[in-house]
Amino acid sequence: MRIPTQRLRFTRSLDGKRSENGYLVLDIKGLDIEGASTLVVTMDEVDAVRSQGDRQISERDRLRGLLGGP
Repeated sequence: MRIPTQRLRFTRSLDGKRSENGYLVLDIKGLDIEGASTLVVTMDEVDAVRSQGDRQISERDRLRGLLGGP
């Protein structure tokens, strides 16, 4: 699902909590999710997922090289 940029925002404080890395906040009011209007993801979680994805890509490329693929 692609979220329009006008429904995304970044903040360093949320609900009285402060994070140096911040939070990614997605406005999901228009979606049919009962009782939910926002989705919040810490940037630490985003970084962890990005790092995991980078490792998977690196491992995939390494295996392709070993098997003689492009």
